[in-house]
Amino acid sequence: MERKKASDFDQGLLNLFDEYVHGLIDRRAFLERAARFAVGGVSAGMLLDALNPKFAEAQQVAQDDKRLQTERVEYSSPNGSGTMRGYLARSASAAGKRAGVLVIHETAA
Repeated sequence: MERKKASDFDQGLLNLFDEYVHGLIDRRAFLERAARFAVGGVSAGMLLDALNPKFAEAQQVAQDDKRLQTERVEYSSPNGSGTMRGYLARSASAAGKRAGVLVIHETAA
């Protein structure tokens, strides 16, 4: 199914969703008030699902993207109980101190 754009929704519904995502109203209030925008077999719950971001469907970076420098790293555990491992990704073109993303998968001992 094709993802809808903001222009596909009534502005009143978008304003209501904005209140919901910023914590001004709870889910129940959103659904109750969104019901007036639900037409043609579309429920308020379906509207909420259509408006919510689909983070798992976000663009992913190719493993061989030349803009990134990636490596597996090992470092001492903060509590001294052994070695931890992670996957570090950072900009390939930046120099000096720079931000990075370290992904650590927790494993059961």
